[in-house]
Amino acid sequence: MKKLILLFLPAFLFAQNLNLRLTTSAYMWQRQETPEISTNHLRAFQLAQLTLSRGNFSINTFVNLSNDFREKQSDDPRLRFYNFYINWRNIFNRFNLKLGRFAVYSGAGVGTIDGAYIGARVSKFLNANVYGGFLMPANQKLALNDDPKNNFMFGAQLKFSYKDLNASLSYFNQHRKPKPYDALRADSLGDVFVREINLTSMQYQILSGDLNYEFSIFEVYSRLDYDINKVKLTRGEFSAGVNLMNRVKFSMGYDYRDPRIPVNSIFSVFNYGVTKEIEAGIHYRITTLLRAYVGFSNVSYVDDKSRRIILGIDAGYASVNFAKRIGYAGELDGITAQFYYPMFKDRFIPSASLNYSSYKLSSESPKHKDLVFSIGGSFKPVNTISFDLQAQYLQNKIYKSDFRIFFKFNYWLFTNLGFIK
Repeated sequence: MKKLILLFLPAFLFAQNLNLRLTTSAYMWQRQETPEISTNHLRAFQLAQLTLSRGNFSINTFVNLSNDFREKQSDDPRLRFYNFYINWRNIFNRFNLKLGRFAVYSGAGVGTIDGAYIGARVSKFLNANVYGGFLMPANQKLALNDDPKNNFMFGAQLKFSYKDLNASLSYFNQHRKPKPYDALRADSLGDVFVREINLTSMQYQILSGDLNYEFSIFEVYSRLDYDINKVKLTRGEFSAGVNLMNRVKFSMGYDYRDPRIPVNSIFSVFNYGVTKEIEAGIHYRITTLLRAYVGFSNVSYVDDKSRRIILGIDAGYASVNFAKRIGYAGELDGITAQFYYPMFKDRFIPSASLNYSSYKLSSESPKHKDLVFSIGGSFKPVNTISFDLQAQYLQNKIYKSDFRIFFKFNYWLFTNLGFIK
């Protein structure tokens, strides 16, 4: 905590603006450990998003502190740092720089690292970025990974934009080494002994390209991912849409998926196959608030198929949709309904939702039914404060009757500091 104060004190003195959002929430439920033993839980969360800025320079952090006040859990209380970085924008009107812990979204490269990111405007139509760093610890504490040489990620991306055409090419490389653990093993005589299981680092190395183009009433998107280590295509995607009369939109798409399994993973020894999916849909805008849609997809596995049908209606503050699945992936009939209605100039927004499904994991499996119902509301007495309360009821093959309560409090603060001019 003292280190955090020392880090933030200079920032408070030199910052011009402070943007703070505090979210306090609590979740109450009961867990049935055995038929005779049950435990009650009250887990509370305190989230804080803070930005201190001056001109093009800012310090950003997103922290979560949680604790179970009814049943002691391991590692409680838990302090997690989702991000903590400095951001310097528009350096020499060309570069952007990030240093610290931050999330990466760069084409094929997705993850959170403790490292650096540099973005550059190469020309009017071309931008580039490079990034690299260590994977954050599994418990997300404010510290470097215990084994940084085997847990890291780096990559780069080129992005081209011209009018309605956007294209990118990206490279992604990640190494992740599981922690060693002890397991019981038996020798040739049947004697049991303890052996340390120390796995090698698992690696991804992906090259990806995507293209998005809009012209007249048409929209086109495509993407290809190539696994450099396994020398094969792992993802292929193409979709197209046509907008007619500002009311009707036809869409279709094709997806090719080969499971992305890292090198040296135990899952690489199992048999797995490619899936291919063809989908089509129609969206129809009846009025400004009333819309209807229908979608169909067919998924092809190695030696079987599965189909999915979706029907839905959006009516302003309410929506209802129906989904049906048949084939290799199981059988399902499900309906979802949601409703909310702003009142008193959006100061109070009650809401409710209902989810019901009847499903079978296979044609020979027994049929199960799930029911989920929630009701609640959001109250915003002033622009900087809001309260949310929701009651949830669940019924399925595991929980005959499960009731939970969720509470959340939000506070926003944006102010000018200017301690040092």
